[in-house]
Amino acid sequence: MDVQDYEYYEARAKDVKLENITSSQHNADILARIRDDDPDFTKLCVTDDFYFNRRSDYRPDEGDDLGWLGYFIGRSKHVQELYIEYFPDNLNIDAFFGGLGHNRSIQTLCISINLGE
Repeated sequence: MDVQDYEYYEARAKDVKLENITSSQHNADILARIRDDDPDFTKLCVTDDFYFNRRSDYRPDEGDDLGWLGYFIGRSKHVQELYIEYFPDNLNIDAFFGGLGHNRSIQTLCISINLGE
């Protein structure tokens, strides 16, 4: 998968259909809440299916799940807590962190995995 930059997502965000860019309806629902800056959505956990039962759990599985998540988190004014417990090897981790770098609302960031080099 090609690594996309922030401008790639910015140019496409207006017209993107969330169900076409995520691997599940649950992930699409979370992206919608972040995109729409839902003031009640302040905590997010990137995880695998072992924990995939909380409303705030996002499970990246395929495609550009992580790139779009990073982009929307980067624009969010309400996500205050981000917990990263899982990243699959084949997804767009660089794009995720590129988008995340634009965020100004996160107060707690917990990464409990080895991100490698």
